[in-house]
Amino acid sequence: MSAKTFLRSGLIGTAAALRVDEFALGLRRWLVRRGQSPRMLAIEVHETPERDESRFRQQLEWVARHFTLVDLPTFARLWQEYRTNPRAFSESNSKPPLLFTFDDGRLSNYTVAAPLLESFGTRGVFFVVPQFVQCTPQEARQFYYSRIDTRQLPPNLPEEETRPMTPQQIADLAHRGHSIGNHTYSHVNLRNLPESQLHHEIVESAAQIASWAGQPVDAFAWTFSWDSITPRAWKLIQQHHPFCFAPCPGSVDCRADSQNLIWRTEVEVAYPPSDFRFMYAGLADLLWRTKRERLRAALEE
Repeated sequence: MSAKTFLRSGLIGTAAALRVDEFALGLRRWLVRRGQSPRMLAIEVHETPERDESRFRQQLEWVARHFTLVDLPTFARLWQEYRTNPRAFSESNSKPPLLFTFDDGRLSNYTVAAPLLESFGTRGVFFVVPQFVQCTPQEARQFYYSRIDTRQLPPNLPEEETRPMTPQQIADLAHRGHSIGNHTYSHVNLRNLPESQLHHEIVESAAQIASWAGQPVDAFAWTFSWDSITPRAWKLIQQHHPFCFAPCPGSVDCRADSQNLIWRTEVEVAYPPSDFRFMYAGLADLLWRTKRERLRAALEE
C-alpha cells in the first residue's frame, strides 16, 4: 500500500468513526432549506458491471435519501433558478440536487446503470467515445486496455466488461430521456494532442455522436486527469458544448461556478459505504481545492 493510499484510508476511516460525513450531509440539506449557497453534485462513474448491480442499487438507495436525483436539463435549470431566486429554489428543494454521469460508453452502462437510474426516477449523462463505439468486440478489448484503462494491469476483465455500447443503444438511451455527451473521439489526452487534431477530437466527435443520438450533444467531459486539458482545447469545447465537465472533485457552487467548468466527483459502484459516503458528503473537496484553483486559473489565462 502506498503512503497516499494509506493516508486516504486513514482519513476516510476516521471520518466514518467520528460520523463527520453525517454532519456534512446534514449541513448540506440545512443550507439548501435556508437558501444559503446550495451545493450541487455531479458524480463520475466508470464501470457498472452486472456483478456489482446490487451494490450500485444499495448505493443509489442511500444517495436518494440524502439528495434529489436529477437529469442534466433539471441540473442546469435549478442552477439558474438559484441565481435568480434563491428563496424559490430552497422552497422547492429540500435536498441538494445530484447528477450521475458515466464515462466511455461502456455496454454495462447501458445494460445496468441506465435501468437502475430509471428505477429511481432519474436519468444520467453518458459520455461516449465514437472510436470505441465503432470497435468490434475483439478490437474493443485492445482499445480498452490501450486507450481507456492504461494502468498496465493484466487484461483479466471478462470480455463483456470491455465492450462498448452500439450506436443503436446510444439512440435508445437518448429516446428514453438520458443525455449523451462527448468524451473525445478516441479517448485522448487533450493536453498532449497537437492543435491540428483538436477539431477532430472535439467537433467531429460531437457531430458523430449527435448523428447516433438524434439530438444535440450539449455536454463534454475531457479524459484522464484534472489537468489533461489546454486553454485552446477548452475554448473549442465551449464553442460547441454548453456544459463542460472536469475530472476534478468538488461541489458545484451555484453562485461562483460556471457551466463551462463543472466539477465532477468520482464515486465508483465498487466503493465500500465508508468511501462513497465520504465522497458524497464533500469531504474530499478541501483536498482538491488547490487543484481546482490551479485549473481555473490556467484555463482562464
